[in-house]
Amino acid sequence: MPTTQRFATGDGIEIAYHEYDPGRPEAGLPPVVLHHGFAADTVTNWVSPGVVDTLLDAGRSVISVDARGHGASDKPHDPDHYGEGRMSADLLELLDDLALERIDLVGYSMGAIVSAIAASRDGRIRRLVIGGVGGRIARIGDGATTGLDRSAIAEALLADDPDTVTDPSARAFRRFADSTGGDRLALSTPAWPILRTWPVVRRLLFLHHGSPVMTR
Repeated sequence: MPTTQRFATGDGIEIAYHEYDPGRPEAGLPPVVLHHGFAADTVTNWVSPGVVDTLLDAGRSVISVDARGHGASDKPHDPDHYGEGRMSADLLELLDDLALERIDLVGYSMGAIVSAIAASRDGRIRRLVIGGVGGRIARIGDGATTGLDRSAIAEALLADDPDTVTDPSARAFRRFADSTGGDRLALSTPAWPILRTWPVVRRLLFLHHGSPVMTR
């Protein structure tokens, strides 16, 4: 069973995180920190698919974060409290709070963006693994789009009747949020099309093989 705790961020939001002990840890390896995707949480992305158990079986200690607006963390409805940049700051503040000097970081979908931004800003991240994002992520800085109509997703999340949602992608996000019991008003806030941090991610993804992030 995990140990679940919360810490307060610099802007006063409490973030929940879950620590898993492997019992027989592999000596010399840092903890693996997991960051889930949009409208998901630790259970949905990491526990239910068996990711946490696989890491524990390999002797790795695991820390999984519930992002603001998700899971057991606070769910403010003020847009100023959201954004991938703010969520990456939450990750780094967690490392400070736990006095962690080195971690391996894994992010999926929204969590991949958050993790990539964090890795571009902090040398404590030894290894970075991201998934659930296509190659389009590397072209945002050249004027490409994310491929998602975030305003349509937000409108779908706020719709009184999900059957009235016509956009297929937005309808899928609405169904997923309903299935996880998410706070749809909180989730609709970061879903609006404001992504000012993509160029940072782009720079990180194009780091060459000999870079510190790749070899630490």
